[in-house]
Amino acid sequence: MQKKVIIVGGGAAGLTCAVRLKQINPGAAVTILEQNDRVGKKILKTGNGRCNLTNLDMRPEYYNHPDFMEKCLKRCSAREVIAFFNGIGLLTRTDSEGRVYPYSETAASVLDVLRRELEKNNIEVVCGAAVREITKKDTFIVKYDGGEAEGDYLVLACGSQAQAETNGYDLAVRFGHAIIPVRPGLVPLRTAESLRSVSGLRVKCQAEVVRGTDTVHRESGEILFKDEGISGILTLNLSRHAAPGNAVVIDFLAGTDRKTVAKLIESRPEPEALTGILPKMLARAVTQNLDGFSAAKVLAALENFRLTVSGTYGFGQAQIAMGGVDITGINDDFSSRLVPGLYMVGELLDIDGACGGYNLHFAWASALIAAESLGFEKK
Repeated sequence: MQKKVIIVGGGAAGLTCAVRLKQINPGAAVTILEQNDRVGKKILKTGNGRCNLTNLDMRPEYYNHPDFMEKCLKRCSAREVIAFFNGIGLLTRTDSEGRVYPYSETAASVLDVLRRELEKNNIEVVCGAAVREITKKDTFIVKYDGGEAEGDYLVLACGSQAQAETNGYDLAVRFGHAIIPVRPGLVPLRTAESLRSVSGLRVKCQAEVVRGTDTVHRESGEILFKDEGISGILTLNLSRHAAPGNAVVIDFLAGTDRKTVAKLIESRPEPEALTGILPKMLARAVTQNLDGFSAAKVLAALENFRLTVSGTYGFGQAQIAMGGVDITGINDDFSSRLVPGLYMVGELLDIDGACGGYNLHFAWASALIAAESLGFEKK
C-alpha cells in the first residue's frame, strides 16, 4: 500500500524530510502544509543570508542536551549533511573555522535546490495552509485553511513560532507532549548598566556568565557594545546560558602577558596609561570607578569588567528559540514515544546549539534521520 505522509511546516526541516523520504521511498505520497505564502522563508535569513549549513567541528557539547545529541550526531554528522546537499546539486565551501556554506554564499541557492527536488519528486506543497485541527484514529486527519488531508504518518516540522497561526507547541501538547518554556536564544543581552558611552565599539575578549559565585559558561570571541547592552557572536553564545540577575564578566586581557601589560601601564602617566590597549572611551568606562590608580588595580579592572544581565533584546533579534517539545518524549529516530506514527523535527524540539551552523545542522539531521525511519514500512 502507498504510504501517505503529511509534513506540517515547509522550513529547513520539513523540506529536507520530504526530499529525503522520496529519495528512499519514491512511492510514498508526501504532502507539505505551509502556513506562509511560500516555503523556506526562514532559510533565506539564516547566516545573514549566507546560510551556514553545518560545521566540521561538530560535537555534542555545543548543544544543550549533549547525551541526546551524541546519538543524533553519530547517525548524521556534518559529512552526511554535506553529502545530502551535494547529492541534490549544491556545491559547498568551508571557511577556516570549519563553517560550511553554499559555494555561492547565498541562502537562496539552498532553497532553490530543495524546491527543485520538491518539483522533481512530485511532492505536494500547499501554502497558506495554517493547520487548525489534527485528529488521530487509524490515520491522521489534518484540517487546515482551505482543506483537509489524511496521512498514515505525521511529521511536525513547524518551527518555534509561538505566535504563528500553526502553533506546533499547541499541536504537540494535544498529543500529550510536554513543552519546556520557550525563550529567545542567540540574542543580544540587555544590561542594568548603561553602555551608551561605548556603544558601537567592538572588542575581542574572553567573557563568562556568572550565577552567584559559579561560572556557568566561559568563551572567547568578539563583543559589540550597544546603548543598553551587548551583542556580537560571543554575546549570542553567552545568551544561551544567561538569565536576568546573572553577571557577564569580561576579561580584556585574555591571551596576553600580564607582566608586559603591567609594565606598559606603569611606564605612562595616569591619563594615558591605557592608550594603545583599549579604545579611549572603553578604557575610561573600565577605570572610571577605580579607587586609586595603580597597575594592580588597572589590571584587575581589565580582567573583571562586570555587567549585570537584565534581560534580552527579545525574539525580534533572536536567531533561535530555546525550549520547545521535551525530548524525553522523543525516540532516537524523532518519532513520538506517545503517539505511533507521529514524528517531530527541527526547532520545534527543545534542542539548541551555539552559533556556527549548529542549529541548522540539527534541523537537517533530525529531518534526515526521521526520513530514514519513515522510509521503511513499520513491522
